[in-house]
Amino acid sequence: MGLQLGIMFSITIVLLTSLVGMSLYQLADNNSTAESIINHTVTRAITLKDAHTDFTRALLDMRGFLFYPDGSATYEQGYRNNLKKSLEAVERYNQDSTMNDSKEEGGKLKNLVEAYVAIGDKVIAAKKANDPLLTQYTTEGRNLVKQIDDQFIVVSTIQEKYLNDKGQGMISGNQGMMVKLVVGSLCILLLAVALVSWYGRNLAGRLKNVSQSLAQIGELDLTQPDLQPTRNDEIGDMGLVIIKMRHTLKEFTQRIQTSSSLLASSSQQLSATVDEQIKSVDSVAQSIQDIATGSVQNANSINDISATLEQISAGAEQVSAGAGELDYNTQTAVAEAEAGMKLLQEVVSQNETVSQAMADIDSVTASLAQGSNDIKGIVALINGIAGQTNLLALNAAIEAARAGEAGRGFAVVAEEVRKLAEQSAGATQNIEEIIEKMGNEIEHAVQSVGNASEEVKKGSETVYNTQQGFVAINEKLMSVKEGISQIAASVKEMAQGTEGMVAGVQNISAIAEETSSSAQMVAASAEEQNASMHEINSSAGALSTMAGELKQIATQFKI
Repeated sequence: MGLQLGIMFSITIVLLTSLVGMSLYQLADNNSTAESIINHTVTRAITLKDAHTDFTRALLDMRGFLFYPDGSATYEQGYRNNLKKSLEAVERYNQDSTMNDSKEEGGKLKNLVEAYVAIGDKVIAAKKANDPLLTQYTTEGRNLVKQIDDQFIVVSTIQEKYLNDKGQGMISGNQGMMVKLVVGSLCILLLAVALVSWYGRNLAGRLKNVSQSLAQIGELDLTQPDLQPTRNDEIGDMGLVIIKMRHTLKEFTQRIQTSSSLLASSSQQLSATVDEQIKSVDSVAQSIQDIATGSVQNANSINDISATLEQISAGAEQVSAGAGELDYNTQTAVAEAEAGMKLLQEVVSQNETVSQAMADIDSVTASLAQGSNDIKGIVALINGIAGQTNLLALNAAIEAARAGEAGRGFAVVAEEVRKLAEQSAGATQNIEEIIEKMGNEIEHAVQSVGNASEEVKKGSETVYNTQQGFVAINEKLMSVKEGISQIAASVKEMAQGTEGMVAGVQNISAIAEETSSSAQMVAASAEEQNASMHEINSSAGALSTMAGELKQIATQFKI
């Protein structure tokens, strides 16, 4: 019985382990995808943003070089460093590109930046040499800057598309995992319920057969055929013991009936021969004394047999009570198993929710939120610089107007500076909108991670309750074991009672032999003690009556 329970629980545990393993594998795959998005796609997007930011800084340094002669060397160095960093970032982006469209657009962006490097060198050289072609170079540079900004937007759009596609793929994978978990959990639950139901019905049927056999023995009915046990377990052993007890009782009852018949026949023979037995008074008296003693012993033996039968009946009642308690505990164990299955269903439901949340994203989303805040600070700085540049251009235009004809060229330059400042302000506005969108998405991700943590906590509580349910099942199964032990003890007690019955029957047999011998002595003394024969006749009648009563007791057993 314990082996069958172990096999059922082992099958359930193996299926649950397989389901959990599949879930862990899917989670690991999703983690790998998320790590790829973070370490590759998001990193490349940040690299591209850094390249655009460095390029914008280089433009600001170029304007400073053109309009602030006092700090021209510092602006020139800043321009070259920022432009170099921007170009290196674009090259890194192109090196990490795996898709054709990103490679193509990234290559165009690199070519445009390199072209601007060449134009910038010409502008710097013309500025230092006061070359009249400076205006032409700056015009070409502005046109090229617009193309570069547009190309940055194109590449950023492609990168954002890749990020969205991979995120959607990861979401689809999670949904597929949820469906597999639900189907697998339902299959395991149905299999477990089927196994428990089958085992409960089988155990109840076998216990019912045992209970019926014990009830028939308690009613002194030994005519029922033997039902051989079909399994080698505790209940099967108990069935074999019951069969052996029935055979033993049947054999003892047959012996009692035979002995009582012989005793009755002997008493009749004794009564018939009393009239012919006249012996000396001493011999008759001694014979009568022997007969009286034998009668007392027969009465004691009959009492012993009665006590033994009472022990058998009491043992049968104990067996029946133990079987009833065992049946009740078995039903209770089945109910506890069903409750355990319900708790298991709650665990499955919680796992469906837990599968939607990944705690490992918490640290990543926090880092993204911090990066978003840093970028917002940079954008604010750029906006401030653009505002200051616009103010400087306005002041320069005012000073040029005051200078009249001599400041006309300076007014043109101031107007160009103002336009560039407006372009910078527009670009930073776009950046700020993108960063704001990313910040909202990151905030939503942080909230989702928090929800996932709560669901994990609920899942842990549910698992604990499930464990408590299976502990209760184990306790009930231990009660079943104790019931079986009680039945075994009762059967042992009944066996001891049957041994007493054997001893009593043997004693009756010995007394019957003694009575027969005494009857012969009475027959030898009958001639001498004719007056005493009536008393001997009375004693023989009493012995015959006791033999009949013993036979009547034996006939109560149905064999």
